[in-house]
Amino acid sequence: MARRVELDLLEQDSMTAPAQGAPDADSTEVGQAPEVRASLSFRFRNLLRKTLSRFKRPEVPFSWKSLLSWKVIVAAGMAVVLIAAASVSTVLFRQKEAEQAAAEQKQRATAAVSTVHEAVFADFSIDLKDAQGRYRFLQCDVTLEFQSAVELTEDRRVEIRKVIYLSAKKKGPELIRVPDSGDRFKKEMREELRDLLGEGTLKDIYITRYVLI
Repeated sequence: MARRVELDLLEQDSMTAPAQGAPDADSTEVGQAPEVRASLSFRFRNLLRKTLSRFKRPEVPFSWKSLLSWKVIVAAGMAVVLIAAASVSTVLFRQKEAEQAAAEQKQRATAAVSTVHEAVFADFSIDLKDAQGRYRFLQCDVTLEFQSAVELTEDRRVEIRKVIYLSAKKKGPELIRVPDSGDRFKKEMREELRDLLGEGTLKDIYITRYVLI
């Protein structure tokens, strides 16, 4: 484009340039102001500036009012709605998870509770020490019968086993040297279990295995 413009300007200059030997208009006409002609480089720059101005985007000054256009407001509103919806969904999801976890925990706790009329506590191995400091071992199984159906949780079973174990340890010397050691053991257990389970809960105690080694 620039090459074409340069050729056109050169042709125009050649057409307007005076012929050799022709009298100069400035020298022949006395009293007139000399004609001022623009140089070739000036006219080329002027033409090039006009050509480029056709393709240049007009500069528009920035205005804060453009931010308040309806497109910007709609986009901002949609963003706010999406953020609020995501926050609400997260809260509801976490609440649902917490409720589900609580329901599962309650279900497990309910399943762990069993309603029974009797309970077996087996495989006791208790070390007993006699009056001379010698050790014996009592191996026994104990079955408890209740007056009515009771609910036994795993924690309550652990407590009952602990009572049986401590009852044997407490009567250790007597259980070793007397012939009715089984009856004394049952009596001690009954008193301790009555305090644990409450009056009238326990119906009877059965020692299904009783071995002193």
